[in-house]
Amino acid sequence: MAQFIILRFFKYIPDPVERQNAVNSLIDGSLFAVMSGLTQPFWGAFAVQLGASDYMVGLLTSLPALVNLLAQVPAVLLIDRYDNRKMPTLRSAFVSRSFLLLFAFLAIAPLPPGASAWCFVLAFAIRSFPETMCNIAWTAMMGEMFSSRFRARIFADRNMVTTFISLLATIAAGQMLDILPWPVNFAALYLIGYGFVMGSWYYLTLHKEIPLPEEERINAPTGLRAFQAIRGDTRFIKFVIGLLIIYIGFHFTAALWTILWVRIMGLSNTWLGLFTTVSGIMSFLTYRYWGRLIEKHGAQRVLLLTSGAHVIVPLVYGHSRSPYVHLLVHVLTGSFGAGLNLSVFNMLLDVTPDATRPAYVAVYNMALGLSNVVWPLVGVSLYDAIGMTRTLDIAFLIRICVAVAAGLFFREHQHKSG
Repeated sequence: MAQFIILRFFKYIPDPVERQNAVNSLIDGSLFAVMSGLTQPFWGAFAVQLGASDYMVGLLTSLPALVNLLAQVPAVLLIDRYDNRKMPTLRSAFVSRSFLLLFAFLAIAPLPPGASAWCFVLAFAIRSFPETMCNIAWTAMMGEMFSSRFRARIFADRNMVTTFISLLATIAAGQMLDILPWPVNFAALYLIGYGFVMGSWYYLTLHKEIPLPEEERINAPTGLRAFQAIRGDTRFIKFVIGLLIIYIGFHFTAALWTILWVRIMGLSNTWLGLFTTVSGIMSFLTYRYWGRLIEKHGAQRVLLLTSGAHVIVPLVYGHSRSPYVHLLVHVLTGSFGAGLNLSVFNMLLDVTPDATRPAYVAVYNMALGLSNVVWPLVGVSLYDAIGMTRTLDIAFLIRICVAVAAGLFFREHQHKSG
């Protein structure tokens, strides 16, 4: 019955295989969203409970990004050993998701607070390698599996549903973490999340690949030669440069929010969950709108609009310690964040060729990953030197500058392309 309802949901897709893939992807994503909603908002809070310092909280953002950066090329070389995208996706997904069992053990392990925190930070970083391989292979598989004609609508619908499910899971998680005593609360959270994410893995196995024409696959460069081919692709390189400009403003503040909410404001897990919930509700309500807007005006315009809307966030956070004000800001970030994520994903698939997409995705990840290694540590270092309010004032000015610079950069590129 559920399969029939979801099939009706994707009735606009004429090809039956593509439609069934959309169904399986939606169910897979929904089960994964439960795990994500249970765990994603609370990584920093878990680290603090284990005894992590501000520096270690910063590493929780930067160290996985560094592993992600170093893993890109080896991941592509491993993926290219397979004749398809599905098998490396499944194998790497199984390994990365099994780390939840280790996190559950760390919550109850009789280790000194400092040792537990360091084990978590290091394990969280190591987990990034199989997760990186999975993300690259999955992205390449999605690009081949769904036609560009329906891609924006398919993922808008998928993201809409999974966001709603994720926020329901986050509501439940926040309540559970506050009701149950430490460390039982986090141990139970990770075990429940593991159960759902392995259900997601099962539906991932049901995806049917739509293979590329044999001639295209054979003639495409593989391994390191695929990376060499990227150097001459100016369309892709300019896309990455434009994103690097935009994401300076986001990565600079990436490690500051946990410090602000947990360390400075002392907010409970319920409040952290509520932030994610409100943001998720707004994403749920707006994903279809952004999908239609991308189909009508293009992903690039939506990218500039949605990234520019985030400029005001550091200024408001820096001058208000009211959780209710922060909650209102999440209405903004949830609404425009949906359009930002959807536009970036569609632009990435649009500017990458099918046969060599893993290498392109790896270069994209390396560029954004390097930014995510450097800028969060810069933000934390500045916070240690001048305090949170002044640091967020500077972040506000940075976001203004990068929004203007990105607008001029993409506008110039568009004129040259035209």
